[in-house]
Parts: sequence; C-alpha cells; structure tokens
Amino acid sequence: MASDSRHPLLADTSSLIAVANTDQWELLADTISLTTTNVCKHELQTHASANTHPPDGSRERYLKRGSQRVLEHLKDDASSWTWVTVVPRPHGPDAGEKSLRQELSENAESYRVVSLLDTAARRSIRRLVEEHEYDVDVVGPPYLLFVLLDNGFISSAEFCEATGEMIRIEGWTGYEVVKNAWTSIPVDCSEFLDDTVLPP
Repeated sequence: MASDSRHPLLADTSSLIAVANTDQWELLADTISLTTTNVCKHELQTHASANTHPPDGSRERYLKRGSQRVLEHLKDDASSWTWVTVVPRPHGPDAGEKSLRQELSENAESYRVVSLLDTAARRSIRRLVEEHEYDVDVVGPPYLLFVLLDNGFISSAEFCEATGEMIRIEGWTGYEVVKNAWTSIPVDCSEFLDDTVLPP
C-alpha cells in the first residue's frame, strides 16, 4: 500500500510479528486498518531476509514467518495497512519503537491507539501522551486481537485462545510481562486459559 496514509491504529514491528503468528492473522489482516513506519518496515525486511532456512520452532523462524506475512500484506494494493516515513530516521536496536514515538509526537491527531511490545518503550510513549495530553491509548500486541472481538469478528473464546497462543509463542513468562500483555483488555479469559498466561 502507498505510504503516508494514516489510520488511527499505529503498531510497531514486534506487535505486527506477534499477531502475524497467531491463528487469527488472516482475519485480522483483512479486517483491521493500521499504520506502521518506514523504520518498522525496514526491520521486518531485515527479519524476512535473514537466515534463509531457519529451523522449525526456532525464534528466527518465528520472526521470519511473521515478517514475511506482514510485508506481503503491506505490499498488497487492496490492503488497508499503510506505512509512513519518519524523518530523521532513528537507528539502533530500538529504532522501530523510537520511530513510533517520533511519528506520534508529530502527528498525534491522526492516532487513537499505539501498540508496542516493549515495556520500556510503552512507558516512554505513555509519558509523551500524558505530557501533551494526547487522546491516545498505549497498549500491547494482544489489543489488536481485542479489536476483532470488540467488533464482533471473533468470539470471547477465540480471542482468549489467540491471546494465550501469542503469550506462549512469545515466551512471555514473567509476572510483569504477562500483566502488561493484558493492559487495556477488559476481558475475563479464566474460563478458557490456565493461570500461566492470565493476568495476575
């Protein structure tokens, strides 16, 4: 899709890869409109081209498969997923997250939700939101699945199972990590999931 068209949902590399590796990927890709940045797109391209044949079940395979799915969707002219160019372009291991902060600071009126995996990056963007009183929620990757539930595209059971799947695949096992994964999601999944992937 052509760049520079903004949707209210802004997502980083890790959020996109996390949802691309769930069973709800195709429905989510066809249903939700979102925007990412040129820096995140470059990170996806790096993952997609690295290590040509990573073994099944490896982290490298997970990153490659998820990145390929997202990139294919971004290239699809029928897709409502877009990417915007951030200038000057940040560099380094957390460049994608920095690019979201930069994009939000320059175009806050275009966004309502920002989805990131990294807890420190979320805290940084939340400080920006609070400082400037932006009307923006800062959430984790499972929120993208919650949008499907909230709009009636999937059931509570499907949402809970996909979120549990995401948490397990990502290897989120710590108290804070699991807690942060469920932030801003008003759904009780205790009927469908075990305690290891439920919010504390």
